Amino acid sequence: MSDLYDIANGIDRVVFTAINKGLSNQVLDVLMPPVTSFLWWLPIFTLGFFWLLLRGGRRGRWCVVLVVVSVGITDMAINRLVKPAVNRVRPCWAMQGVVLRVPCVEGPSFPSSHAANMAAMATVLTTFYRRRWWIWWGGALIVGFSRIYVGVHYASDVLAGWMVGLAIAAIVLWIKQKGVAFS
Repeated sequence: MSDLYDIANGIDRVVFTAINKGLSNQVLDVLMPPVTSFLWWLPIFTLGFFWLLLRGGRRGRWCVVLVVVSVGITDMAINRLVKPAVNRVRPCWAMQGVVLRVPCVEGPSFPSSHAANMAAMATVLTTFYRRRWWIWWGGALIVGFSRIYVGVHYASDVLAGWMVGLAIAAIVLWIKQKGVAFS
């Protein structure tokens, strides 16, 4: 079992280095630090949610409620349960020579709550507004990539975050579907 862990950890480090150092360029160095920040996305989320609340009818209001519930549960589950239980050290603390493009925080890295929250939101938005799935999941992919590029998460942190966010949102949507019709 230890050998399997060592192999997975080695692959994670190689992928991390390939993205963090190998893809380094001036354009991404400027774009990724703001993209990785919740504050950059806040005006977009706020405008989108207000539009859905005011112009989206019942469907839009349900979408906003379920996004808030899904992201709230996802964020709490990851930050209060999973991260403390796994307690994985971030690559910016564990590895030499990381190109750090944002401050390295003290907390554990596995899984990425940024990736999980974006996946939860993308799952709900895709359920309600399928034609724009590429926008919702494009945002989740960009944020996940940014977490590796700026030096604060391994690829497995991001992948696990996406899976947790998708799973929690799917459960929330399933509960909603069993209890109240979407129309």
